[in-house]
Amino acid sequence: MTTFTGPPADAIRNKPITDELKQVLQAAAEAAGVDKIIITSGGQDALGEGTRRTGSTRHDRGRAADLQLRVNGSTPSFTDQTADAVILSFVKAVAAAGATGIGAGVTYMGNRTMHVGFGTSVSDHTKLTWGAEGASVNAPQWLRDACAAGWAHPTPVPGGVPIVITPGRYQVMARGGLFLRGGPGTSFAPPLKMLAPGDELNVVALSNVDPAWAQVDLEGDGLRDGFVFASFLKPIADGHEHAAEPGGNA
Repeated sequence: MTTFTGPPADAIRNKPITDELKQVLQAAAEAAGVDKIIITSGGQDALGEGTRRTGSTRHDRGRAADLQLRVNGSTPSFTDQTADAVILSFVKAVAAAGATGIGAGVTYMGNRTMHVGFGTSVSDHTKLTWGAEGASVNAPQWLRDACAAGWAHPTPVPGGVPIVITPGRYQVMARGGLFLRGGPGTSFAPPLKMLAPGDELNVVALSNVDPAWAQVDLEGDGLRDGFVFASFLKPIADGHEHAAEPGGNA
């Protein structure tokens, strides 16, 4: 699975991010083939609840993170004019998965770090991009385009009432396709193949190592072909979709 590190203990925003944000980042990382997410700045005290904080309220209680990506040991980068293909894929996927506040820019936080999170409060669902000086007008065009593409075609990860994956027949619901991997995680690279949107498969079992990953049979012959990230599967037969208790995790 994608590895998360940070935030640094000595950072002002050194508190963990929310489970909701981590799910969104995990889903986007799998879609983009990201091995590791390094959080350079995480959650912070909310206004009136502590003094270890700085800047806007977006990071309050872990609802946003400043982060870098790692792919095969390398850190993809961007300029204000263009971005590495992995970054473009990640930004599109993270917007589709539910992130609503995304910022990047060379003079904002450098050419490798971006901001990903939600609104300024739990009731703020405004979709916004920005760049230098935190201004929307300074958002790089590639960032605007990738976010717009993701927001136009949402593929939300399980939230308050998630789908619990059980053995049965499912369909790939990832617009950009879904990697089949040799094991339960993005570290199993390269992928065995790319499954197309709408492809059908049988879920045999969830991984004992990381239940966010499902072991699947593609041919319906009882043989196990590999693992896929389960959040991008949709049940297609009666009896395989179950509402979990609010607040549960798939």
